[in-house]
Amino acid sequence: MDRRYFLHFSVLTAGYLFTGCEERGTTDKKKPQKSPEAGSTLEKISVQEEKVFEKVIPFTQKLKIPDEINFSKVDKALFSAQKSKVNLFSDAKTDVLTFQGDLPNPTIRISKGGTFNLDFTNNLADPTIIHWHGLIVPEEMDGHPKDAISTNQSKHYHYKVEQNAGTYWYHTHPHGRTGEEIYHGLSGLYIIEDKEEDYLNLPKDEFEVPLVIQDRRFDKKRQLLYKNPAFLPDNNGVIGDVILVNATPIPFHEVKTGKYRLRILNGSSVRTYKLAFDTIEQFLLIGTDAGLLEEPVSVESVVLSVAERVDIIVDFKDKQVGDKVILKTLGFKDGNNFGLNPDYPGFDAVMDIMQFHITENFKDTSVLPKKLVSIPRMKESEAVKTRRITMEVISGGIWTLDKKPYDMHRIDQRVKLGSTEIWELKNSIHMAHPFHIHGVRFQVLDRDGKMAFPTDKGWKDTVIVMPNEMVRIIVHFTIPGFFVYHCHILEHEDHAMMANFLVE
Repeated sequence: MDRRYFLHFSVLTAGYLFTGCEERGTTDKKKPQKSPEAGSTLEKISVQEEKVFEKVIPFTQKLKIPDEINFSKVDKALFSAQKSKVNLFSDAKTDVLTFQGDLPNPTIRISKGGTFNLDFTNNLADPTIIHWHGLIVPEEMDGHPKDAISTNQSKHYHYKVEQNAGTYWYHTHPHGRTGEEIYHGLSGLYIIEDKEEDYLNLPKDEFEVPLVIQDRRFDKKRQLLYKNPAFLPDNNGVIGDVILVNATPIPFHEVKTGKYRLRILNGSSVRTYKLAFDTIEQFLLIGTDAGLLEEPVSVESVVLSVAERVDIIVDFKDKQVGDKVILKTLGFKDGNNFGLNPDYPGFDAVMDIMQFHITENFKDTSVLPKKLVSIPRMKESEAVKTRRITMEVISGGIWTLDKKPYDMHRIDQRVKLGSTEIWELKNSIHMAHPFHIHGVRFQVLDRDGKMAFPTDKGWKDTVIVMPNEMVRIIVHFTIPGFFVYHCHILEHEDHAMMANFLVE
């Protein structure tokens, strides 16, 4: 069977590159100004609007595995947000943004109790900042948009990691430009280890594979295309037709006939995936955003919205050398009536993500434990307050929370330090939204009275809220400071769908 993709590349309108958030809260008086000497973050493109069809053969590029910065071996790391040219495709250089000159960016690995120590320099034309997604760190270390640093400025990150083992991630977080910066490369994985997880003897080393999944658009010269500001569906969320895994287009990865732990991040702008394998009916879900589940859950597929992570175990024991297994998205139907760019596959499209090539027999005698970790369940009776956060579109087509366009200096919620609260996340829009809170982890209580996703069983920092659904979460606030909560569809948070809370 000819598995060639006929990928549709759409070139943006002449002269357009990026736009930040055109509309801000009326009280936001501190909008960063560009340096008069500095040009745009990426050079403007000037091309005629056209459609280009090219044959791209999937599964011909080997999966890149990110380098690691392991804080058990190094005292300090250095990051510099910078323009780079890299080989995403084997036949061309692509203009991207990186932290150390290449993609994928390195995976950070650190043990619970360890000290994180990193110097970050901004070599971009616009202010930016790094957020450590899912980590509970002091306010000044979190990466709030108000703390973005200017061109040629540096910031020192230094904090102790006190969280349980899990798959976290990092990305830049400037207001109005988070989408464009992540789209062009500024994100990576952040893995925390602890002794409790070590005792479980889960697959590791070559049998532990990080996968950052991102859909992208390219022109015929293999350059990234972000969005057209005059095209409303792109402001609803930028969707693409080429899936990158670890900055590799539709790659393959060689495996043995044994168990593999896949740490998977949805690093896309808007696309939600329904992950499954074509010739493996079931696999084990062992972890969610902020750590392991209490016990493995056998699933046929798993839904992964933007910014969510899952840890899964897939076993290739029944395969033969020469067999191939495809990881794909089956298509996710969320009842969306907000149009996305029709030139690219929608959420409901079945798309191949990557392929596993079985290349070696391996006698795997390991046994997965039936019990993983204990998750202390927070009780509703412990909550001292219930808040409702409503996702809405207001006049002018502005994405908001509680009908208030984002103001990075306004306090939208005040929370008492050490308290436990229930947040009711109400989605009044015909589109699913991933909701993320900085500075906390939380547990899902219910979805309109029922549990609908196996990922709801674990510790979370991001949760998908379906159209016209209310999800109740319970949160314990353990660190003081000024933090944000927002939709993690990148174009929505850049627009105005974000708010601040103060823990005091």
